[in-house]
Parts: sequence; C-alpha cells; structure tokens
Amino acid sequence: MQPLQLALDYFQRVHHCPISNWQKNNRCWALETKDLSAPLNNDFDINQLGSQCNTDIPLITGAHGKIIVLVKLNQQKLILIGPVSADQISEPHQTFLEGVCLIQNLISATNLHASDLISQTRYFQELRQAQQKSAAQHLFNAHETSFRHNPYDEEQRELNAIATGNKEQLKKALNESFTGSYGTLAQNPLRSFKNLAIVDLGLVARAAIKGGMDYEDAFSLNDSYIQSIENARTADEIYSITVNGKFEYLQLVKKIQQKSLASDHPLVQRVKAEAAIHLHEPLTVATIANHLHVTPNYLSALFKTSTGMALKSYLNLCKINASQNELVYSSLPIGQIAVNYAFASTSHYDQTFRKICGVSPRRYRQLHQKLE
Repeated sequence: MQPLQLALDYFQRVHHCPISNWQKNNRCWALETKDLSAPLNNDFDINQLGSQCNTDIPLITGAHGKIIVLVKLNQQKLILIGPVSADQISEPHQTFLEGVCLIQNLISATNLHASDLISQTRYFQELRQAQQKSAAQHLFNAHETSFRHNPYDEEQRELNAIATGNKEQLKKALNESFTGSYGTLAQNPLRSFKNLAIVDLGLVARAAIKGGMDYEDAFSLNDSYIQSIENARTADEIYSITVNGKFEYLQLVKKIQQKSLASDHPLVQRVKAEAAIHLHEPLTVATIANHLHVTPNYLSALFKTSTGMALKSYLNLCKINASQNELVYSSLPIGQIAVNYAFASTSHYDQTFRKICGVSPRRYRQLHQKLE
C-alpha cells in the first residue's frame, strides 16, 4: 500500500471522520465514488472552494460548527476531509492538524506543521480577525470606563519572592493595596475568578522553576492546584487555594536553595553568611578574606569557580537587593538608604544600583513604591 493511502487510513481511524476523493469534470468537482458517509450541506460549495485550493497547502473552512479540509493532489483531483466538528481540531492534545500536514507533505513534498496551517489558512485567519476585532472593542470599552488592571510591579514582587524563597517579601506583596482591578476572563463571575487563579498559579509555577525547582515537579503540582480550583465552589475557596499554592511553591524553592547552599564549598557558604549578616557594614573582598583567614585572590577565584559570579558583584547584589525593599516600602531619603547599606556615597549607591537594576534608585521608587 502506498504511503499516502496508509496515512489516510490511519487518519480516518484515529479521527473518525469521512475522507472522500473528488475529481474535476467539465469545470465541476464531483465525487469519484458515492460513498461519502457525512454528506456536505449547502454551507460548502466544493466548486468554489476547489478553485481556491492550492497544491502546496490545505484549504480549511468552516460553517455552523463544522469544518472541512481540502488537500489538492493536482489540478484535477483533490481529497476532502470532513465535515467534522470544529471542536475536533481545537483540542490542544489532538493531532488533527499535524495529520493533515502529513497528508499534504506526502503529496507535495512540503514540510508543513500545524503552526503553518494556523498562520496561513483562511479559516484561522478569520478566527484571528474576529479575535482582533473583539480585542479592539474590549480595549475601547476599558478606555471609556477608565478601567485599570492590578499593577504589574506588585505581581513581579510576588513572583520574585517565590523565585528567591523570600517569605517576608511574599507576605508584604500579598498584603499590598492597589487602585486597579482584576480583569474579567469569563461572563460567569466564579468562572472568571477560576481563570484568574489558574493564570496566577501558572506564573507562580514558572517563578518556582526560575528559583531552581524541577519543571516536571512544578507543573505536576500546578496541575493538582488547577484541579482543586476547578472543584472549588466559592471565590473565597479559590483565593485560599491560590495563596496556599504560592506559599507551598515558595517553601519548596527555599528548601532547594538551602540544599544548594549546603553543597557549596565551606568557604563559599561562610562568604554568603557573612554577606547576609553584615549588609549594613562596609563589605569588601579584602575584609571578608581577612575574616576567613585566606588571601583575597584565593577567595575571589574560589567564589567565581563555585558560583559563576565575581565575589565583588555578589556583595553588591546582596546590598542592592536588600535596599530595594526600603525603596518600595519606606519613605527614607535615598541618601539615608545609601548610608544604611554602607555605600561610600549616594552617587556610589546610585551608580551600583543602575548597573544592577538598569534604573536609578529614584526611578525604581517612582515605579514601585508601596507605602503601607
């Protein structure tokens, strides 16, 4: 049996849809054999569609919840797949579109994938245009009502807390007040809240992966939380599940990072401990090396080999990360914050902050400050 026929037979068995052969006679397309198990209705004009179909990419079109696919063998013959339910090709784990691509690739020696059909075929282009129209209307309505979403920077503080295993930072971020509102993701309020929670926990899982958690473990835990959210019956229950999920991910990340710290060279562990304890004191490679009774060059080389980061850069990073909380949650003058973290001057603090964060301390405060 030819590869094309094998592919067609397999496709038909897997997807349980009719497949028929059509031939052009006197400018009209007609079935080669009268064996179409799901006859076409007036929604599909094969004569018109056949003339629009190319030999290098399938034509996909739909009407009233039904889809057909035309794959052209040549100018005189084509294969018609369907009609099938539109749901059949929208399921994320279905291989319908990849199967169509395989059939086309066997016919025309192309290298199509499902993403090519979504980006190039008329059916999906019409869906995309409808979505763009809906998005434009939604944006217009939001502008008309002066709607504001919850702030992006608050979300980033939550995610950063989880990625770094910082429980106190997560508590502060969760307790912040803001003027915006959560978006509406469904007409039913409970369904909308569930969708928001699912998106939220998806971001949290990725933050935990960034913090060192195995991605399979992170996604499996995420699946479990999503199932719990789906079974929830009230908004309070959904909120409780979401918050508990954030703290569970944080604790898992913290354990991983503590285990990683324990595997560091003993001197590297002592350097990190010294940095955490003495953030408000002048910290230099020389002073730490002196405390640990080793030479600065040896300590710098060991730290770089063990962590991939220069020791001086690590010390500055610890101070800048700690100072960010004071910029966000206090009204202390920036000069005072520079003094608190033992920088030589406000300009030195500003220069170091810009190098690490990409903006000045003043601008960072303008963007993120949340006074309690």
